[in-house]
Amino acid sequence: MQYIKAKFIKQDKPAGRAYTYRTEDDLKPGDIVTDSKGSKLVVVDEPVDAAWIMAYGADKVAVIRKYMEPENVESED
Repeated sequence: MQYIKAKFIKQDKPAGRAYTYRTEDDLKPGDIVTDSKGSKLVVVDEPVDAAWIMAYGADKVAVIRKYMEPENVESED
């Protein structure tokens, strides 16, 4: 499990402040990820405060996963 910072994507650009998330995926800055609600975010290169995680509770930090493009399903005619 690793902890990263990510910003929400609004109008195809990172917007607002970076939030801390946990993930099992191997991510690097610039990767697109999604949260449990389906929102898209971009991983940013900002340090994660381990003391904040310990104080807040690691189990309370939201989980994200690497974004996968939906597969196109062709219908049969």
